[in-house]
Amino acid sequence: MWACFNLAASAAPGGAADSVCIDAVSYWPLDASQVGQDSQGVPALGTYERVSPDGRFVLRSFSGRKLGEVALIELPLEQHQPMRFYKTPLRNEAFPVQGSWRYLVDVDGRHFRLAEMLQLQLAAQPAFKGGMSGFYAAASELKSQIPGSDGPLIWIRSMSWPQGGRQGQGTGPLQVRTLGLRDSGGQVEVVRDTGAQFICGARNVSDGNVYTLPMISVDGLEFSAIPISPAQGAPSMRVYGLGGQALATQHPCDLRADLQATPGKAVFGFSESGRPAMLAYTHNGSVYFVDRRDEAKGQAFQVEDLKTRVLASAFPGITADGRIVFGATWQTCGPEGACKVQAGYVVADPFQNRDYRQHMASQGAGLPRACVTRGDVRKARSDFAAQHGIPP
Repeated sequence: MWACFNLAASAAPGGAADSVCIDAVSYWPLDASQVGQDSQGVPALGTYERVSPDGRFVLRSFSGRKLGEVALIELPLEQHQPMRFYKTPLRNEAFPVQGSWRYLVDVDGRHFRLAEMLQLQLAAQPAFKGGMSGFYAAASELKSQIPGSDGPLIWIRSMSWPQGGRQGQGTGPLQVRTLGLRDSGGQVEVVRDTGAQFICGARNVSDGNVYTLPMISVDGLEFSAIPISPAQGAPSMRVYGLGGQALATQHPCDLRADLQATPGKAVFGFSESGRPAMLAYTHNGSVYFVDRRDEAKGQAFQVEDLKTRVLASAFPGITADGRIVFGATWQTCGPEGACKVQAGYVVADPFQNRDYRQHMASQGAGLPRACVTRGDVRKARSDFAAQHGIPP
């Protein structure tokens, strides 16, 4: 049976049950007959996964023989609904344009529309080519609007490292590139292009010029990365600021947070009511989240493990409504002690996390909200479907 939000009741849209909290942690197992299995006989997981803003789709690299290099996995809303799987022409380490998922980007810079990818799958054709390319790239859609003669443009900022020819895979100086696009539904026209820009030169004295594990925020205004050889302190995951203007040629790289740890990639959530975006990351197979508000003081909280031996397989994603989603394996044990290993996706509501609640209460601070509700999830999915012109 497919598992999704394990709620006691189901209700029609807009019904009273829409105000009910989702489970603090829920588990969505994959079926090995559909996705293949690993050497242990467990349903295969990807190793580079990105989650759509509504939590409906997972863009999964290294997806295995049954699904190809990169696949889209559609997670159901209700327990009785099946998962769906879409093959794509993308190659491993492909990435979405965060914030909107307006385009899915191949490692060679080809941008595909999400709706066309879902409809045509392997036959989908790119809308345009541009931005940063190569492994370890990421991109986000900026909210900046600079009116042109034919209306405002779509602005996409991409980040990449290392540069061609470097021997150290996964480390190097950082570059960003911002494109201004005109998309009328047909072929996309690249109207403005900053070109690739090396950034953070002013930080060379304190942080050096070589970073690893960078990730751009969903609004394109911040990034996280670990300086490999900082002059001050030990290497640690840090958050830096980028220029707010679409055509910024100088980026301040001002230090905004230091996690004092060296986890996997730190991914950004969506900013709420002007608050700094929440962060989430994987460390030693467990997933943690960080509330960057002053009251939380950057403390990391582990996603509560309600089952045994939950082992995260890739860095997590944070949805627009605040859920944390990640691929993992886990054990489900029966009353007689027999345990079954499963693999799939874990969905966690950080606002219901016990340690987070206790910490914020001890600081005399309130939570941004009590929980993520069924209505929040339903609205996120409806808004995303309307944005992309796809069935809800």
